[in-house]
Amino acid sequence: MSSILFLVTTLPVLAAALAAPAVAGPILNEVCYDGVGTDADEAFTEIYGAPGFILNGWSLRGINGSNGSAYRTISLTGMTIPNDGVLVLATSGALGSVLAARDYTASVDWQNGPDAVQLLDASGSIADALQYGDAGLYNAGEGNFAVDVSAGSSLSRNFLAADTNDNFTDFGALATPTPGVGPTPVTYTH
Repeated sequence: MSSILFLVTTLPVLAAALAAPAVAGPILNEVCYDGVGTDADEAFTEIYGAPGFILNGWSLRGINGSNGSAYRTISLTGMTIPNDGVLVLATSGALGSVLAARDYTASVDWQNGPDAVQLLDASGSIADALQYGDAGLYNAGEGNFAVDVSAGSSLSRNFLAADTNDNFTDFGALATPTPGVGPTPVTYTH
């Protein structure tokens, strides 16, 4: 009888654990850096993580693909991953669906590629990084670089937030960006 009781009480917990993708820590999920026309109204960066995760001490850093230097650092102190697990950062000039999805305002109008965006943890270590376009010696992402998208497209993580530490495998171009949607199986191109 005790083994049946154990099974009955354990199954719901096991089912819940298997239903959602495991997230070891916050990761970059989708980045739109090159809007049509003025970039700032369409630019956004999504961070996917455990709801309620406090990002004090964390930051985003833009890396220039022409020389490997950091050109912008954005502090994430005071920000918290919302209940849906998708934190959307957009510029103060955001419009439309980007404005509607924005959780926090930040200067996430990253340079057009080849460049990289890095997510740094509270110790200053790289927790995740996205290299878009081939910067050769100055690639600052994970593994092989992702494509450098055309204006109006974004780079989105695929495979329900899987992180293989290879940008080419983990990210692809979305013709229609999806700010605030979060990790979903999407069809994208390389």
